[in-house]
Amino acid sequence: MIILEDVKSSLGVDVNNLGFDSELLMYVNSVRETLVQLGVSDLELDTVTVDTEWPVFDSLVLQDTVKHYIVLRVKESFDPIANQAIAETMSSQATILEGRIAHEIEVQNVVI
Repeated sequence: MIILEDVKSSLGVDVNNLGFDSELLMYVNSVRETLVQLGVSDLELDTVTVDTEWPVFDSLVLQDTVKHYIVLRVKESFDPIANQAIAETMSSQATILEGRIAHEIEVQNVVI
């Protein structure tokens, strides 16, 4: 599965519409950097391009949470919500996902 296509679908952008690709990729790569800083080593690649596929994550929880987080953060930049209450809820949800991602990374790094 292609990262950009999944993001476009989640945002309601036709995957065949190439007009927003460079803008969306800029946002996706910005969010990717945040995730790498949180410890998501699965995303430590140069940059996401139009044909970059999702990496295989060691954890389904991490995989689903990372995908959800990327879409939320890209939506905040690409298609900001005008309603302040909804925007704050989305931002709060993304912050909660950051905590879950950090926890999952920590759990994966525990040596038993």
